[in-house]
Parts: sequence; structure tokens; C-alpha cells
Amino acid sequence: MKTNGATLFLETLLDEGVKCIFGNPGTTELPLMDALVNENRLQYYLCLQESVAVAAAEGYAFATGGPGIVNLHVAPGLGNAMGNIYNSKRAGSPLVLVAGNQGQPGHIHEIILWDDLPRMAEPLTKWAYEVRDVGDLEHAVRRAIKMALTPPTGPVFLSLPGDVLQTEAGGITGSPTRIPTRFPAAAEAIDRAAKLLVAAKRPILITGQGVARSGAKEELIELSELIGAKVYGECASNAFSFPVTHPQFAGDLPRIAGKMREQLEDADVLFFIGSEPLVLSFPPDVHPIPEHVRAIHLDLNPWEIGKSFPVEAALYGDPKITLPLITSAIDEKWGAPERQRARERRAEVEAETRRYWETVDPALNPGEETRPGMSRAAFQAAIREALPEGAAFVDESLTTGGNALRRAIGGKATDLFGMKGGGIGMGLPTALGAKAAMPGRPVVCVSGDGSAMYTIQSLWTAARYGLSAVWIIANNRSYRILKERILNLDGKANEFRRFPEMDFNDPPLDFPGLARSMGVGATSAETPAQLIEAVRAALASGKPWLIDAFIDLEPLER
Repeated sequence: MKTNGATLFLETLLDEGVKCIFGNPGTTELPLMDALVNENRLQYYLCLQESVAVAAAEGYAFATGGPGIVNLHVAPGLGNAMGNIYNSKRAGSPLVLVAGNQGQPGHIHEIILWDDLPRMAEPLTKWAYEVRDVGDLEHAVRRAIKMALTPPTGPVFLSLPGDVLQTEAGGITGSPTRIPTRFPAAAEAIDRAAKLLVAAKRPILITGQGVARSGAKEELIELSELIGAKVYGECASNAFSFPVTHPQFAGDLPRIAGKMREQLEDADVLFFIGSEPLVLSFPPDVHPIPEHVRAIHLDLNPWEIGKSFPVEAALYGDPKITLPLITSAIDEKWGAPERQRARERRAEVEAETRRYWETVDPALNPGEETRPGMSRAAFQAAIREALPEGAAFVDESLTTGGNALRRAIGGKATDLFGMKGGGIGMGLPTALGAKAAMPGRPVVCVSGDGSAMYTIQSLWTAARYGLSAVWIIANNRSYRILKERILNLDGKANEFRRFPEMDFNDPPLDFPGLARSMGVGATSAETPAQLIEAVRAALASGKPWLIDAFIDLEPLER
């Protein structure tokens, strides 16, 4: 069999442990598709738009811990993918993005579809490179996978010109490189952090996706319970890094500077653990971190440590290895009075968080149960009731989500895939990748109606490959989040209560019809009871299914 650059590329992926590719090929990827004709060891998931392929690969990467491989089509395809590549950058998704390019003899003439692809990709990737010689191809692919997986993890990009893919090549000669990161922070930093926490009267822990990726949830629980600290999730959390139902957990921090400052005002020590400290929706009018607070930060991403404010204990290390060392150091440093104060503080924190959840928990405030059009709380309560134990949950809910929805699913879902970057359209395809990685697990996605229309083509891929996730469209017939935020401008929209080009009612979107047209089953639900029944039936069907849930939110108030 003839071996060329395209077959060498596939052999290198296989040697690196890759099992699947998500892509949308075009003419410049035809050598790769030709190499796949009799290649049965790799699954190629055809996606009908490049952003679908990127978000699907992200879901797969997070679910497996390995790299997500994405095949894009030359300059226009890379351009189409940019929105979800941005999300992947902000989330640190270990993706290897490859695009075919026109053959190099045509580059000087700028033939159609050609462009300088590495320059296009560079702002959103850790490394962007064009392979110009088949002799460098294997090396480049192995380097790309190594870089994507090494903290701080993130997307990388390779441009593969057609002549390189078609040039005769030998077999693979190298081997995978993986850089171990199971190392603790420096001893002096651990000692400094322990001293700060021992002396703290009101410590707060802020946890993020770095904890989830490290597998350090149990170690974090042990520390939080020992010192009696309140625990918050980072802004825009996209993973379960601490049990949502734990009595010391107070929800995710808000993305508004003033509101964040209010919640942190009582703290004297903040300990950031695997988290991006300040993910704000708007430029801050006040600094979110009160000036009197002393900060500690533990992370495998040194960029985040001290990025926006000074930290007194900077711990560069793996959370799972480092947290027990901090816990042990604290245990050695304090005596009976400190232990008693920690027990009292824990009781105070649990009482505070209980009062908070009583105001937002949909189980306690389920809302109207019978009228057509679900309230936010009724929708969330229905999701809690219908979700099976051990589910993986993809959350792009926006105005129907937040802390209340996370609380609702927290007792049942064991994995969370959320939006980190803020660019909508990740929910539907992320569920594709999660299901491909976890075929035996129930995967449920909640997406807003506006978000869903960015990547509705995901449903066709689900039907083609039997990826039996369940998609719930929280359908409020509008860009509700834009309506809420435009009122804050205190301009004409607030005066006239008019929202130009923010409604989907003329004509309305027919989500069940769209789903059925792409081979996916569909149901509508107007009440919580109907939604519960629809979710259970969809999961029982063993097929990909969409549920159009009618949301009737309360009137807008500034």
C-alpha cells in the first residue's frame, strides 16, 4: 500500500492513542479522506459546520482527558470555527486543530481558498504552524498533541498543505511525549499558605476547573471541612469542582464586579484553587477583591496566579498532590482553640449557605406547576426530577440556568460540561462529543433557543452516528439575555420597553420540525409534568432526542 503524508498523519494519531476525529472536510482535505477509505481504527464524525466539530471535540476531550482532534477546511472553515475556538482557548481545551491548505506551489499566487492559516489561528491557540515538508509531519503532530495536553492546556493548530499530504512518506519513527504534572507546590509556598489559613478568621475557598481536571475534589472537601471555610465556584464555571449540595458550598461567584465584592467583603483570606479568579461580564467599576483580603492561589497555570491582584502565597503545582500537604501543615500548626473556632465557623457557614439556597433552590421554590409556559424555577425543578443518577450534563442555559439549575442537577449529575468563554453555540455539539466519549452514560444538554440555532446542525451528526444524547431547548422565543442587559443602559429600551430584533416570534422557530428533518426524535413540553415525562421517555428510547420546552419568564425589570 502506498504511504503518503495523509496516511502518515493517521498512523501518528493512532500511535498517540487517538480514536476519533471530528471534522468538516473540503477539497483541501481530500487526501486525508482518501486515506480513511480503508482505515477502520479511527472514527471520523462528520459535522455539518466547523464550529460543531470544535465544540464536539471539546466535549470529547474533557470527558476522556485526552486530546480532541478537529479537521477543518482551509481558510473559510477555520474562520467558521473561530467562535468555538475562542471558547476552547478560554476553557483551556486540549484540542489539535488541523486544516488542509492549498498546495505550496500556489501560495505565492494566493489561489482561491488559500491564506496564511497559522497567522489566522495564532491569536486563539498555544501554537500555530504550517507543515511544509512531509519529513516534519510526524514530529509536528506529536509536538501539537504534547502541547495541547501540557498545562496550561489549550488548542493548537497545524496547517497541512495538499502537496505535503500527497507526498510519499515512510512509516512512523517516533513515540508519544507526555509531561507529568503530578508535582506539589514548593514547600515554602505551602508553609506560607498554611500559616495564612491558620490565622484566618473568615477564609473563603474559590474553586475551578483545575480541581476537576486534577481529580482533587475529595482533597478539597477535606481541607474545607477542616478549616470551616465557605466555598464558591469560580465565575462561569464549566465543571463540577466541588459538590453543589455540600453544606459549605455557596454557589458560583457572580460575573459583576460590585456583586462579587459584596460576597467577598467579609473574607480575610481568599484561597483560589485551580480557578480563573476574575471572569467578568463588564469592565469593573470597583475592584472585585476587597483591599483588606490576603490571597493564596494554587494552580498548574502560572498565568492565572497574581494576574489581576497580588497573592501572598503563590503555589505552582497540582491541586490533588498539593492540597493534602496544606491540610497536613494546618493540622500540625494549630491547637485546640483554633480547632474549636474552625468547628464554630463551619456551623456558621453552613447556616449562611442554607439561608442562601432557601432563596434560590427550585426544590423549595418550584413555581407554577400547571399553566402552559414554565417559569424559571418550575423548569429547573422539572430537570431535577427527570435527570437520572450518574448523568453527564451539558449546560448552555444562560437565562434559565445559573446557581439554581446547578443546584437542581447537583445531586444526580456526576459530570458537568459548561460554557467558559461566553460565545454561544457550544451546548448542542459539546453533548455530541461527551456522548461519543461516554456511550454508556446518559448525556443531557440544556440550551437556550438562540444558542441552539448557532449549531443546530449537531442534530444531524447525532442521528448519523447514533449519539443518543437528549437536548432540551429552553425556548423563551427571544434573545432574553440581551433584553435583560440592554435595560442596564437606561436608554430608549428602558423608556419604551421595546427590544429591537431580539424576538423569534415572526416566524417562530420550529425546533421539533428541525430535529425531525435531521433524523432526531422530538417532543414539545409546556408544563413541568410534560417535561419530566418527555425527558424520561427520550432517555428510555435509546435514540437522540430533542425536547422543545416552552419557557414563560417573568416580565423584565431593570
